[in-house]
Amino acid sequence: MNAQDETARSSSSLRAAPVTAREFASRMSSLDAGKTVAVAFSGGPDSLALLLLASRWVRGRKGAKLHAFTVDHGLRAASAAEARRAAAMAAQIGVPHRILRWKGEKPSSGIQAAARDARYALLLSACRKAGIGDLLVAHHLEDQAETFLLRLARGSGVDGLAAMPASRFLSADAPQVRLLRPLLDLPRGRLAATVSKARLAPVLDPSNEDERFDRVKARKALALLAPLGLDASRLARTAAQMARAREALEAETQALLSEHASISPLGFAEVRGDALAAAPAETGLRVLAALVAFAGGRDYGPRLAGLEAVHAAILEGELGRGRTLGGVKLAFRNGVLTVSREVSAARRAPSLWLRAGEEGVWDGRFRLSLTRAPRNLRFEVRALGPEGLSDLRARKAALPQMPSAVLHALPGLWQGRKLIGAPHLETSGPDIELHVSLRRMPGRKSGNPAEKA
Repeated sequence: MNAQDETARSSSSLRAAPVTAREFASRMSSLDAGKTVAVAFSGGPDSLALLLLASRWVRGRKGAKLHAFTVDHGLRAASAAEARRAAAMAAQIGVPHRILRWKGEKPSSGIQAAARDARYALLLSACRKAGIGDLLVAHHLEDQAETFLLRLARGSGVDGLAAMPASRFLSADAPQVRLLRPLLDLPRGRLAATVSKARLAPVLDPSNEDERFDRVKARKALALLAPLGLDASRLARTAAQMARAREALEAETQALLSEHASISPLGFAEVRGDALAAAPAETGLRVLAALVAFAGGRDYGPRLAGLEAVHAAILEGELGRGRTLGGVKLAFRNGVLTVSREVSAARRAPSLWLRAGEEGVWDGRFRLSLTRAPRNLRFEVRALGPEGLSDLRARKAALPQMPSAVLHALPGLWQGRKLIGAPHLETSGPDIELHVSLRRMPGRKSGNPAEKA
């Protein structure tokens, strides 16, 4: 931060009023925050303000507990020292603190996106281990406006331009942890005033002023746009309007799925072609995205260009014998569109290794729990494939009447080349008890698919 920026920020914080304990408590109440929460704490001015406010909020609630987590990305030589400074500040405020380190090799490109993903993965894991249900982050009004500008520059549609939500789940998997943004409607100056009043010196990250990063450029652009009336408040209001539009589209999408689509416990979906064709284009695209994400084991759908091409082929009757998109096969039969996992993609899915009493997710589609098995054995979950299906036919197992490709993409329980069983087809031996369920349903997302803040 240069001297001019520091002076401007200081004078702004002097003019702005600190955030009061009552204001913060009102926001936490509206978010229905639990009694055990954590703060993602970098030591910077925004997260320091959040930690101060959260610590006061916890002191006023019987039985409430607060933790602070600092992620050390290891991307700069000073990051370890900055994390230790954050730990010292948390101790000064009286909040239990833990440093989370991003270990392993770092990518040479897309570093900010990779660091963001690593940060949330570490924070999610730390919250789960500590039994924390809500993670607080310090995103504020200007963050909302900067995010809107960044997504506008990328040509985002309604989903991308929608506001960052005040609450969302960090993952679709249990145990779930919510990401809460109690400061989202407050300007940065009020957070700075909160820190100034407490007479604490925040950690300043020099990368926050590095104009090689798009978010820094957006921050500078926001200052230039303000005289035109495009200030942070105006852009945040526009983002909120986009969020309402997105909610309406999602409701229409869910209605079509509920009325005209069927979901199989075997991990594929069907939707009536006439209903898909009759729906507005945006709704049809969203239905396709939801079904492809479901059958492909992904939290979000494929890129818009691919979706539009498949949607156009469906409307024009040119899907032919079927197409693949995002590791998923789409094919018509008797006026019904079937969306199923591509066999080759299922066979490429990383194996899930289980011992008795363990559970996990395979291929992003199925949650499996090995509740009973010999204690000294470790089993591999991988695609059933043609060889597994041939084995089951040789055993004269009762198989459902459906395309072999659907069965090939189901999980099998293996020991080396020996198939122990297929949980969907109830073929395990008496000493094995393996339960399987769908990991998620189409159209039900853990958060905003475009959100990258």
